[in-house]
Amino acid sequence: MALLEIGATAPTFKGMNLLGGEFDLANVLGSRGAVISFAPDQINPAQVSWAKNLYEKNKTDVEMISIVRKIPSVTMAKAFLQQLGIKSPSVYDQKQEIFQLFGVENPVVLYSVNKDGVITNVAQLEPKAFTQAAMQEAIDKAK
Repeated sequence: MALLEIGATAPTFKGMNLLGGEFDLANVLGSRGAVISFAPDQINPAQVSWAKNLYEKNKTDVEMISIVRKIPSVTMAKAFLQQLGIKSPSVYDQKQEIFQLFGVENPVVLYSVNKDGVITNVAQLEPKAFTQAAMQEAIDKAK
């Protein structure tokens, strides 16, 4: 499986937002860009802190969406995200269908998508390299 390339149209998807309701990428594109992060399988509290700050700073221009595939339970994940104060969509992809749409075998992968739905950046990272700087770069390329 290969990652999608820069210049390709990003596939739209719908999925269960762990913060409640359904998330639909098509509702975002057209008005703002998106950073789709295929998140690490383990949550690092430091990453959560800077991700919240980046979301608040950029939410009018770019939606930040985390795609997660491994959680202990939906109820626990929802409670955990709410406790941490996460406001950006966190889509649970238990069957890894969104992973397959984007050609992702192993997280972490960041896709920057402009408001027209075109992929403007793709970055595959080791979990330790999933940093605030890497996310900021992805945000800048989605604007």
